[in-house]
Amino acid sequence: MQENLHLFEDLDAEIYAISTDSPENSKRLKEAGAFTFTFLSDSTFEVLEHVKMKNDQMSYRGISILDKNGNYVYHQVNDLWGDQIEATSNIIYDEFEGINE
Repeated sequence: MQENLHLFEDLDAEIYAISTDSPENSKRLKEAGAFTFTFLSDSTFEVLEHVKMKNDQMSYRGISILDKNGNYVYHQVNDLWGDQIEATSNIIYDEFEGINE
């Protein structure tokens, strides 16, 4: 994801990685990968439930979009972050276009 952040530069949005890892593990991963976006630790699944990305006792991989007030807008379970990052980018831009109409 880090090497593809440029695909999202035109969005008026913040990008977060959310996982159920402990804050310490999230911090280590962020530092080890020199990631510039925010990592959130959600061991209680509160955020993951809000963004509809909770999968039993795990989280789904995918996209969640909240509006500026933190209200749920959209989610999609997918793993299109590697070779198919452009598909993810297109989905996100299309959804943002719908929000701003």
